[in-house]
Amino acid sequence: MKNFFPVIFFSFTFVLGILLFDDYGISWDEPIQRDLGMANWNYVLHGDDSLFHLINKYHGPFVEMIEAAPEKIFHLQDEKTIFLSRHLINYLIFWLGSIFLFLSGREMGFESGAMNYEERADRTTQNARRTAYNSQLLPLLAVVMVYLTPRIFAQSFYNSKDIPLLSFFIINIFFLFRFLKKPSFKLAIVFAIVSGMLYTIRVLAVIIPALAILFFLLNLLNGNLSKRSLKFLLTYIILFVLFAIAFYPVMWHDPVDEIQKSFSTFSHYQFYDVQFFLGKLIKPQQLPWYYIPVWMGITIPILWQLFFLAGLVFVVIMVIRTIKNFFRDSWQWLVIAAWLFVPWLMVLLLHSTVYDEWRHLFFIYPAFILIAVAGVKMLIDKLNNTRGNFIQVLLRVSCLVLFTAQSFFVLTFSLKNHPYEYSYFNSLAGKNPQQKFDLDYWGLSYRQALEYLVQNAKEESIKVCWHNSPGYYNLAWLPARERNRIHEVHFDSADYFLTNFRFYPEQYTDTAWHTVRVNNFTILAIEKLHSKNH
Repeated sequence: MKNFFPVIFFSFTFVLGILLFDDYGISWDEPIQRDLGMANWNYVLHGDDSLFHLINKYHGPFVEMIEAAPEKIFHLQDEKTIFLSRHLINYLIFWLGSIFLFLSGREMGFESGAMNYEERADRTTQNARRTAYNSQLLPLLAVVMVYLTPRIFAQSFYNSKDIPLLSFFIINIFFLFRFLKKPSFKLAIVFAIVSGMLYTIRVLAVIIPALAILFFLLNLLNGNLSKRSLKFLLTYIILFVLFAIAFYPVMWHDPVDEIQKSFSTFSHYQFYDVQFFLGKLIKPQQLPWYYIPVWMGITIPILWQLFFLAGLVFVVIMVIRTIKNFFRDSWQWLVIAAWLFVPWLMVLLLHSTVYDEWRHLFFIYPAFILIAVAGVKMLIDKLNNTRGNFIQVLLRVSCLVLFTAQSFFVLTFSLKNHPYEYSYFNSLAGKNPQQKFDLDYWGLSYRQALEYLVQNAKEESIKVCWHNSPGYYNLAWLPARERNRIHEVHFDSADYFLTNFRFYPEQYTDTAWHTVRVNNFTILAIEKLHSKNH
């Protein structure tokens, strides 16, 4: 069966999400994003203008309205059920995006001659089998590598801003490839719809129509498309603008003015909370240019990064050796390169505000991975062309051992530390990442801390002070009786203090009354203050 492995894998990951979606706490942003979805829903269906009074009214409403749908349709009242439904929907969006990543990998043509910078005229049965192998397993490998990136996987359940952006960006790239290869009115309509959806997740999505125009014209110049196909591009552009406004309710009353305000808001987002980076507390506006590369370097599995470097070398060599035909036959790699590098360059040139690791640029990660898989493809080709059976076997075994070891390490970490995969660091972060970087900045571990507290505190009335708002949000997971035992008070009157150290790394401790730990460091601590107050 041609699609046996993809069907098995995507069935497994679907079931995996169903089994795990109720394990994560409520993150810092979720209640705010929930309010945004509800306000957009109420404005669209009931004309309620409370949307225009929200501080985050320009944040993308599309996914938030989808995640608000169960609450509105089924009249959900219980906060636990509401946030569980959001976590499940968020994961399913990620899962759908992973399918399109596989399909995009197939569109890249890992099996095609464009991938091979050395000419091969041999069309043997062995090569035909290898082609079928690459066309299925190499694109699937890209998806596997994304799933084996712990921070991405964990956030697929609760991050309703950056993960849906990643997923819908993948979907748009897939339809971009299809549209540029064989444009039609049908594809123009579908592509415009998904581009409009992406825009209403984050306005940075204007990159997609920009790429569509640029590469459409490129394919027109190199003879891949005819001038008659320009009508399809024009159709796409017009429909994109219409769908972008249609899916963005806050734009309806004055599209031109509101679009300008939204771009202004997100190009220089007003966020001033200090970030703990390389052992220093730094305001977001003063973070160095290497903030994003460093965070990527310490949170992406190291072997994936080595594959990426190999893939980058491969693409450069391919450009040099096939420069005459590259823009005609391999323009897809320019799309991938633009997807990866242009957003980061935009952040640098516009001095855009970024914070909380590299999550604002998670959407470039699939491009990173596709280049990494190109590196794997290059290694496979080199091994196939290596003379000497012993050397060939030795190299293959070495590569397989490295990949297995990296995958085993990531899986072991995730299984051991679930549901705290979002605190993954690789060895480049050093033995004590808590001394240099933010840990549980989302505050999800308050859930497990509160569950531990009500099970182990002897007081019937538990006086608690938490460091930040996720402490309050995660009360939703407690049964009503246990929740009623918790009373938030000022620090001076508290018996217990809960902290995830955000903005105050000097509070870090490994010796508190109770700690939530990931490997050898603490991401949340409960300090027992009873002896200080009584």
